[in-house]
Amino acid sequence: MVRLTQEQYEEIRRGRTVRQMTPAPAKLRKYRNEPAKSADDKRFDSKLERDYYEQLLLRWKAGKVLWFVRQVSFELEGGVKYRADFVEVLASGGVEVIDTTGLMTQTKANKLKQMKARYGIEVKVVRSV
Repeated sequence: MVRLTQEQYEEIRRGRTVRQMTPAPAKLRKYRNEPAKSADDKRFDSKLERDYYEQLLLRWKAGKVLWFVRQVSFELEGGVKYRADFVEVLASGGVEVIDTTGLMTQTKANKLKQMKARYGIEVKVVRSV
Protein backbone atom coordinates (compact mmCIF):
# COMPACT_ATOMS: atom_id res chain seq x y z
CA MET A 1 0.00 0.00 0.00
CA VAL A 2 1.36 3.41 -0.99
CA ARG A 3 0.54 6.49 1.08
CA LEU A 4 0.27 9.72 -0.85
CA THR A 5 0.34 13.29 0.31
CA GLN A 6 -2.53 15.55 -0.64
CA GLU A 7 -0.33 17.23 -3.29
CA GLN A 8 0.62 13.86 -4.84
CA TYR A 9 -3.03 12.81 -4.91
CA GLU A 10 -3.99 16.03 -6.69
CA GLU A 11 -1.19 15.54 -9.23
CA ILE A 12 -2.40 12.01 -9.96
CA ARG A 13 -5.91 13.33 -10.49
CA ARG A 14 -4.50 15.82 -13.01
CA GLY A 15 -2.84 12.98 -14.94
CA ARG A 16 0.73 12.98 -13.65
CA THR A 17 2.20 9.84 -12.15
CA VAL A 18 4.06 9.57 -8.87
CA ARG A 19 7.22 8.58 -10.77
CA GLN A 20 7.20 11.91 -12.64
CA MET A 21 6.97 13.84 -9.39
CA THR A 22 9.87 12.21 -7.53
CA PRO A 23 13.39 13.16 -8.62
CA ALA A 24 15.78 10.38 -9.64
CA PRO A 25 18.46 9.53 -7.08
CA ALA A 26 21.98 10.76 -7.79
CA LYS A 27 23.97 8.28 -9.85
CA LEU A 28 27.05 6.84 -8.14
CA ARG A 29 30.38 7.24 -9.89
CA LYS A 30 32.00 4.12 -11.27
CA TYR A 31 34.99 4.05 -8.91
CA ARG A 32 33.28 5.94 -6.04
CA ASN A 33 35.54 8.96 -6.38
CA GLU A 34 34.10 12.29 -5.29
CA PRO A 35 34.62 15.50 -7.26
CA ALA A 36 36.41 18.19 -5.27
CA LYS A 37 37.34 21.85 -5.49
CA SER A 38 40.67 23.32 -4.51
CA ALA A 39 41.22 26.41 -2.39
CA ASP A 40 41.53 28.50 -5.59
CA ASP A 41 38.16 27.13 -6.83
CA LYS A 42 39.45 24.73 -9.51
CA ARG A 43 37.43 21.56 -10.10
CA PHE A 44 39.04 18.11 -9.85
CA ASP A 45 37.74 14.59 -10.52
CA SER A 46 38.94 13.29 -7.15
CA LYS A 47 40.14 14.41 -3.75
CA LEU A 48 43.50 12.75 -4.40
CA GLU A 49 44.02 14.83 -7.56
CA ARG A 50 43.04 18.00 -5.66
CA ASP A 51 45.44 17.20 -2.80
CA TYR A 52 48.31 16.54 -5.21
CA TYR A 53 47.56 19.84 -6.97
CA GLU A 54 47.72 21.75 -3.70
CA GLN A 55 51.07 20.14 -2.84
CA LEU A 56 52.28 20.92 -6.35
CA LEU A 57 51.42 24.59 -5.84
CA LEU A 58 53.54 24.63 -2.68
CA ARG A 59 56.48 23.04 -4.54
CA TRP A 60 56.02 25.60 -7.33
CA LYS A 61 56.08 28.50 -4.85
CA ALA A 62 59.19 27.01 -3.22
CA GLY A 63 60.93 26.94 -6.62
CA LYS A 64 61.26 23.17 -6.96
CA VAL A 65 58.87 23.11 -9.94
CA LEU A 66 59.30 25.69 -12.71
CA TRP A 67 55.83 25.18 -14.18
CA PHE A 68 53.15 22.56 -14.66
CA VAL A 69 50.14 21.82 -16.84
CA ARG A 70 46.95 19.94 -15.93
CA GLN A 71 45.05 17.35 -18.03
CA VAL A 72 47.52 16.80 -20.87
CA SER A 73 46.38 14.44 -23.65
CA PHE A 74 48.66 12.01 -25.48
CA GLU A 75 47.78 10.13 -28.68
CA LEU A 76 48.49 6.39 -28.47
CA GLU A 77 48.34 3.56 -31.01
CA GLY A 78 44.98 2.64 -32.49
CA GLY A 79 43.38 6.04 -31.90
CA VAL A 80 43.53 5.62 -28.12
CA LYS A 81 44.03 8.74 -26.01
CA TYR A 82 45.67 8.92 -22.60
CA ARG A 83 45.11 11.95 -20.40
CA ALA A 84 47.72 12.56 -17.72
CA ASP A 85 46.69 14.54 -14.66
CA PHE A 86 49.84 16.69 -14.53
CA VAL A 87 53.01 17.36 -16.50
CA GLU A 88 55.69 19.06 -14.40
CA VAL A 89 58.92 20.76 -15.44
CA LEU A 90 61.28 20.52 -12.49
CA ALA A 91 63.90 23.08 -11.52
CA SER A 92 66.49 20.30 -11.64
CA GLY A 93 65.88 20.04 -15.40
CA GLY A 94 63.66 16.98 -15.57
CA VAL A 95 60.11 16.52 -16.77
CA GLU A 96 57.61 14.29 -14.98
CA VAL A 97 54.24 13.01 -16.16
CA ILE A 98 51.98 12.35 -13.16
CA ASP A 99 48.84 10.26 -12.89
CA THR A 100 46.90 10.28 -9.61
CA THR A 101 44.83 7.16 -9.20
CA GLY A 102 43.38 5.27 -6.29
CA LEU A 103 42.63 2.17 -8.34
CA MET A 104 44.83 0.79 -11.09
CA THR A 105 42.64 -0.75 -13.77
CA GLN A 106 43.86 -2.97 -16.58
CA THR A 107 42.95 -0.29 -19.11
CA LYS A 108 45.08 2.30 -17.33
CA ALA A 109 47.97 -0.14 -16.96
CA ASN A 110 47.85 -0.83 -20.72
CA LYS A 111 47.87 2.89 -21.50
CA LEU A 112 50.89 3.42 -19.25
CA LYS A 113 52.72 0.63 -21.10
CA GLN A 114 51.82 2.25 -24.43
CA MET A 115 53.17 5.59 -23.16
CA LYS A 116 56.48 3.90 -22.34
CA ALA A 117 56.62 2.10 -25.71
CA ARG A 118 55.62 5.03 -27.93
CA TYR A 119 57.13 8.08 -26.21
CA GLY A 120 59.65 6.52 -23.82
CA ILE A 121 57.90 8.28 -20.94
CA GLU A 122 57.65 6.56 -17.58
CA VAL A 123 54.45 7.88 -15.97
CA LYS A 124 54.72 8.38 -12.22
CA VAL A 125 51.60 6.95 -10.53
CA VAL A 126 50.59 8.67 -7.29
CA ARG A 127 48.22 6.68 -5.06
CA SER A 128 48.29 8.78 -1.91
CA VAL A 129 49.53 12.20 -0.85
